Amino acid sequence: MSESSRALLLFGVMIVAGILTYVYFFHPFMAEQPQVEHVLSENSTWSVTMQDYLTRGPLSAETFRISNDNGKTTMFYSATNRAGTVTKEFTSPIVGPSGTFLFEDLRANGLWELDDRAVRPNPVDEYVIEVEQTLGDEGGTHAFSFSDPAFWATTHAKEFNVHLPANGPITGNNGAVVGVAGGRSLQELRYRKIVNEIREFGPPSITTAQVKIRSELAETLKHPIQPQ
Repeated sequence: MSESSRALLLFGVMIVAGILTYVYFFHPFMAEQPQVEHVLSENSTWSVTMQDYLTRGPLSAETFRISNDNGKTTMFYSATNRAGTVTKEFTSPIVGPSGTFLFEDLRANGLWELDDRAVRPNPVDEYVIEVEQTLGDEGGTHAFSFSDPAFWATTHAKEFNVHLPANGPITGNNGAVVGVAGGRSLQELRYRKIVNEIREFGPPSITTAQVKIRSELAETLKHPIQPQ
């Protein structure tokens, strides 16, 4: 094969390769690029708020809120002393992807699935958790409340089905059945997992600021603020 023939063959191979590259790679990319840019430019926000109501100790309430606005994450914290006379709070930016990791962990632990649980008698602490998320024109919210997550994580209590007779007194001979199939366990670890993840979230600077606020509010009880 002459030098000119080899050059023509190489040129033809390059043309065919270019056509195949355009057909199978570049053209599909160009067709999908507007959709990709649309997704990347869509408004994307989420927030998780946990309100904690305490029945004992120097604090009466705390609020934790982690928010993400198009990639920018912030942490809000507030606490109120037992007397309800002083509230302290702060908002701090969160650098890095830790906020996104937290949101994904909370979702895996049932953030969108868990429901209300009845407040137990003489509760130690009560919680209300709310999640909000938007992506473009779509979004949703979910909220649930419960008390004493440590109890639900360790309880051996069970729920039993009770079938009562349609008419007549409840006796062992007229169809009343109690304790069908051994009952359903009421133990649920996810409430405590979510509470702990939100409470422990943030770099040392944030957790240190929370400790400082709790300490300052405890001092207000030793030296009560007098009304004006």
